[in-house]
Amino acid sequence: MKPGQLILTLSLGGLLGLGQAQAKDSDFRQPVTIDAGRQLVELAENKVTFIDNVVVKQGSIDVRASELVVIRNERGLQSMTAKGSPATYKQILNNGKPVQAKAREIHYDMGARTITLIRDAELKQNDNIVTGYRIRYFIDKEQMEAESQGGKDRVTTIFLPEQVQNFDKQDSN
Repeated sequence: MKPGQLILTLSLGGLLGLGQAQAKDSDFRQPVTIDAGRQLVELAENKVTFIDNVVVKQGSIDVRASELVVIRNERGLQSMTAKGSPATYKQILNNGKPVQAKAREIHYDMGARTITLIRDAELKQNDNIVTGYRIRYFIDKEQMEAESQGGKDRVTTIFLPEQVQNFDKQDSN
């Protein structure tokens, strides 16, 4: 870990205090639909760039960006990187509650099953919010990691008073 870097690793469910906060696994088995104003295909690099009001849908997942770069390999889609001011990510979780995220860059690595929000990152569920320079969600582990930019900013988490009281009640049992 670099000096001055703050890393906070928590289970997403524990962090947000919302019970069963699991990403909808069925979403990741759905086809990916990408709609944009234009696209550029670079066959030699296995890369497709979508530009101009990009909308990505996969099950309940909804991503909006000004640009999206998709990298493929011989097994199919490998990664997607959405950029915007900000790019946004929305999904309905297994518990039926929505999660929303935004950042200047959202990277989805299908092989590693991670979603990374970079620069001005914000993750929100109900009124609970996590902000930082980088937020990474490990889908299979159901873990979230947030970090600052080496002392230039801080990781901030906001819990509602009602949910803090619920944590206190769980600890006394």
